[in-house]
Amino acid sequence: MEDRRVRRTRERLRESLLALLGEKDLRAVTVKELTDRADVNRGTFYAHYRDIYDMLERMEEELFEEFTALLDAYTQADLERGLEPILRDVFSFVDRHAMLCLRLMAGDQENVFFQRLRREIHRRAMEEWGELYGFAAAPDGERQLAFVGSGAIGMVQSWLTDGRKEPPEDMAALAGALILHGIQSRRGR
Repeated sequence: MEDRRVRRTRERLRESLLALLGEKDLRAVTVKELTDRADVNRGTFYAHYRDIYDMLERMEEELFEEFTALLDAYTQADLERGLEPILRDVFSFVDRHAMLCLRLMAGDQENVFFQRLRREIHRRAMEEWGELYGFAAAPDGERQLAFVGSGAIGMVQSWLTDGRKEPPEDMAALAGALILHGIQSRRGR
């Protein structure tokens, strides 16, 4: 268990990095300016991270682990009752981590982080949710999943960049309706 002081220090470093990334590109951020802004010494920074890139990678990894834990919390039975609860949790998750998600959308990070999310959603949809929603048996199931995954990620990105004007619940309802309407219309063919 991490001690409270360590958690606070790491949180100050994270907040400071996110603020700096709002002002400049990652490559332009120095450890000195980060530690000055966080009001910690360089030695403290290096006790936790190798460099700025390592820090951002760890933040991304923690975010991804939290996201997969959120998905893990939903059983097949939960999903049979509808997509809205899981989608509401996904949009709420993004809302809570909006600053980090926005920063990961910028520059080179977008390709890494959001591709990883797409792969995870695709894997789960095929392996865990494929039978429930008909992806596994459909001859064009892979194409349907590519569309749903890219559409969902695109919707999240658009919502973030537009300032998250709608509440997560409204976004979940819209995403659920778009996903299910598209899937149901293909089933009838």
